[in-house]
Amino acid sequence: MPILDFSADHTWFVMPWAEATAAERQETLQDPAELRALVDALTSVLAAADEHGWLHRDIKPSNVLYFDGRWTLADWGIVRRPRGQTTKVGRTGYFLGTEGFAAPELFRTPYEAAASSDIYSIGRVIAWALTGKLPETNLPLIPPPGPWRPIVRATTHQDPQRRPQAVSDLLNLIDRENEAIPADPLPAARTLLEAAGNGDSAAVDALLTLVGEHPEDYELHIGVLARLDTQQAGPALAREPAQAHNLLRALTEHVDGDKTHIMQFGEAAALMIWLHGICSYAADHHDWDLLEEAAHTMCISDGAWDQWNARDRIGPWLRGLTSEAASVIAAVLRDHTDSARHFTHIADDRAADPRIRHALRASTAD
Repeated sequence: MPILDFSADHTWFVMPWAEATAAERQETLQDPAELRALVDALTSVLAAADEHGWLHRDIKPSNVLYFDGRWTLADWGIVRRPRGQTTKVGRTGYFLGTEGFAAPELFRTPYEAAASSDIYSIGRVIAWALTGKLPETNLPLIPPPGPWRPIVRATTHQDPQRRPQAVSDLLNLIDRENEAIPADPLPAARTLLEAAGNGDSAAVDALLTLVGEHPEDYELHIGVLARLDTQQAGPALAREPAQAHNLLRALTEHVDGDKTHIMQFGEAAALMIWLHGICSYAADHHDWDLLEEAAHTMCISDGAWDQWNARDRIGPWLRGLTSEAASVIAAVLRDHTDSARHFTHIADDRAADPRIRHALRASTAD
């Protein structure tokens, strides 16, 4: 709060006229953003005061003034200065501050108060703002459940040593409790999967985008993405090659499960069947890039799991490939001999494309 003028002997001074006190704006302060602005202002002031070794010792709503679009802390009449700077002997006495807002230690040894004493008062101001009740000495005043409740509990502990000890500690606590908790994407993904199943093409694109935003999420990829109809997923992946690349690459990271999930045999089979569906779509539509990406992922999964019911679908498809599709898949099989060995029986089938047969023979020679 600026000082506009003062007398040479410091018997008077002039400050601007504040627009309001916090006491007059209690209802406004129930808004989280408004309360955060007030608390940020108080902590900023106390951080600056602490650099000089000063404690306010009388933080309360009527001493918090709104001026020039910001909150200020006024009435430093009972400030505790560093030792040796006391302005009047006996000024502190045995009680300082305002009942209800003052920390308990200010009733006993006010000069021995520390930063935690002002932090206590900030906690009481927060509790008053959120409850609309004036705090009573030595009685707890805790706001309803929400981010400020644990902050008030911590700052208004009777034992000064169990409160945040510095403004920086208080700010860390406030940031922790007000940290935005990201929504779990799984319920939204399941809703989009259901909508896609009902023919909503926009839901398909939204689902692929959502899953792509969480490459580390096993359940999204194995439990949701791999259940999307391949005749819907195929066109959507073809439209967005970069997205298709990222999604298929993420699937390769999940073929062995993750830190909290162990892939089950049924999941592995379902994944390979889904990937085969994408490969089949890509081959039918001559999308060689998508075919190559999906085939690599399918072979990685097949090499890891060796699922018969999936291979029973993949085998006849391999036998029927021709032209460019056969060329693409033959190159993929050469890169994944563990998977290629599962289909070596096709190597002697002259109905199969020679490139496929040659790639499968090569797998047994390695």
